[in-house]
Amino acid sequence: MSQVAKRKRGYAFLDTFGETNSAPHTTAPWLFTEFATNVWRVKTSQNEPFELDWGVQLWDGSLLTDEHHDELLRSLKHLLIIGANGVNEEFSTLALVSQNMRVMNALRVVDYLLIHAKGFQLIPFGLGALNGDDLKGILNQLASTPRFADSVYQWHTRVSAFCAKALSELTQSEEEEIFAKYPTMKEVSDDELEDLKLDIAVSDIPRVRAALMKAGVYYGSSHLGWKVSTKSLSKILYPDTIRGWGTPKTALNALTFHPEDQRYLREYPGVSVTTGNSEALQQSLYYYFRYTIVNSAALKALGLPYPSDTEEIIDYIPKVNEPSRFRSVPSANLMKLFRKSMEFHVEHGRKVLDGFVNVASYCRAQGIPMIHITEEDFLRTIGPELVNLGVKKLGLSSHNSFDNKEHKGDRGNGRQITRRRKGTPEKYFTDLRANHGLLELVYVYLGSIQMTVGMLMARRVDELVTLNVKKCLDESKSWLIFKLAKSTRKALGLRQRESRPIDAIAVEMIEELQRFQNQLKAAGVIDELTDLFATPSSQGYDGLRDCTLHLYNRHLDFACDYFESDLNDNGERYYVRQHQMRRFFAIMFFYTNSYGELDTLRWMLGHRDIEHVWHYLTECLEPKDIRGAGARYFADRAKQDRLENYDNLKKLLAEKFGTTSFKLVDEQQIESYLEAMQEEGKVQIKPHFYNDENGKSMKILFIVTEEQ
Repeated sequence: MSQVAKRKRGYAFLDTFGETNSAPHTTAPWLFTEFATNVWRVKTSQNEPFELDWGVQLWDGSLLTDEHHDELLRSLKHLLIIGANGVNEEFSTLALVSQNMRVMNALRVVDYLLIHAKGFQLIPFGLGALNGDDLKGILNQLASTPRFADSVYQWHTRVSAFCAKALSELTQSEEEEIFAKYPTMKEVSDDELEDLKLDIAVSDIPRVRAALMKAGVYYGSSHLGWKVSTKSLSKILYPDTIRGWGTPKTALNALTFHPEDQRYLREYPGVSVTTGNSEALQQSLYYYFRYTIVNSAALKALGLPYPSDTEEIIDYIPKVNEPSRFRSVPSANLMKLFRKSMEFHVEHGRKVLDGFVNVASYCRAQGIPMIHITEEDFLRTIGPELVNLGVKKLGLSSHNSFDNKEHKGDRGNGRQITRRRKGTPEKYFTDLRANHGLLELVYVYLGSIQMTVGMLMARRVDELVTLNVKKCLDESKSWLIFKLAKSTRKALGLRQRESRPIDAIAVEMIEELQRFQNQLKAAGVIDELTDLFATPSSQGYDGLRDCTLHLYNRHLDFACDYFESDLNDNGERYYVRQHQMRRFFAIMFFYTNSYGELDTLRWMLGHRDIEHVWHYLTECLEPKDIRGAGARYFADRAKQDRLENYDNLKKLLAEKFGTTSFKLVDEQQIESYLEAMQEEGKVQIKPHFYNDENGKSMKILFIVTEEQ
């Protein structure tokens, strides 16, 4: 058939079939500019594209975009696309969030190479200078800590060097002028010393703050405190990177100072919620790095220098820690918090929310911010019940106008007047439990609801943080509806909606929050209903803030301090987290049902694999608890005459109790006997997992380990 005939029949595409207009690894779905340009526009899951400027400064003062660095520039551009898009474009159809993860990690590899360009001799030899030992060294460093700021960018090292240089350039007159304007800059608390990760002397912290204020890298206000902008500082410290210069890094809390408030958020130091610290990168993130470096060998096909010995790291895994595990909270303490949370709901919940609605509605009607309400109007608006409860002000740390009368005109001569809103920790937490602050009572109530729902429902924390106040209950109000976490695989990044049965007391609490937001919307205080656990601003500003993980945990902290959660022997308080309550649910369920209902527990927890549930439990339980559960399981089956598949167990029990009718034997005696046999190592009770037509299934084995 002629070419003309083919075009007439609609087969013109065959003329160019197999041809491509672009060279390999020059395009990607997230790249919105031509490969050859020096400023790339990139967009994955962001609302707007961000720019990557390849004109970075190399160690010799030249720019990567200079003509004589063309080979190195093209190599790094290709490497970024290879790492993020795949050698065969296998990652080009991933969900946007997953694409973003790959792009960011490939960018970190490129930044790491640029930072160490001198040591790797990249200017004269390009990536061809890297050998197997270099590649292993790079992977070891990238896997050394989960904090990219340190593993990739050596953040604290560079900041320490910058602080030393800034101090050397700070004159005494500049120092005195800055201290006069910010007198609390000279205060250093013990909490800040615990967080000091910089190579500077403690005595130099005030002067370092002054030097960084001179450098213009602080942001904030007298109300919110002054913090170092890690993004502003990064622009100064990382001219040799294409991405690191424009991203925030680990907060420098030791350099923060608070003109008006002492820096405390909780009454006591917190008991560590995890078992140890994860000091190495998680494997999944490590694999992203290794993929990019291994496949730098693809540069060979492009005629560019490439690292040798990449085959040596195909399966290379340095020490990569498993994620830290959550510690269990003593069950008696959790039960106390659960009881007090429900009591607070019954006794105070509605009137606390109504008090906030009344104040917010009044201020909206008067056209004034909540922080400007007078003391007289505030106490009248909240009503006698809350006044009798002890409420005296909008918030213990908010900008109440009737707290600030004496401070009018304090800011004369351009100088900052030190003034405390929160006061000392001792006074603040005494006032908290005396119910003096309305906002704090709202937080305690939100924390109470989170405690109750968290223990009853055993959801993951991100499933609770994202609950929608309108859609979290079904029409019958007997099921909680949520977006199932860890359910985006092969789902274009969308989380599945799931539901689980919910207890009546939890429903009652959720309905209070629904009523709360509906009233605020009706009064025009908020425009739309939002997250279930949306919260008022602690500063006393109008409206509600969408729930975040930070705010969710802050509510829990308020509840723990208000209800006086237990202290350990070191004087640290148990500030509980949702994963600990989820673990508590699993333990209580297992104690109650033993092995018999593990599949139900799997469904409640939202796991897909029953074996995963078992591993989850073994992390929570002591060996003695697991032995006791096995003994309880088989004692129950023996009493119900359900040992048809356990002849060895029937024989053992018959020899011990002199009967084959175990219904006549006390169940506690059977349980104690089986537990003792396990402790002596004579028998084992353990699950066996296997695949069948229903997926992963489980059978409980009873193994006699020696002749009786």
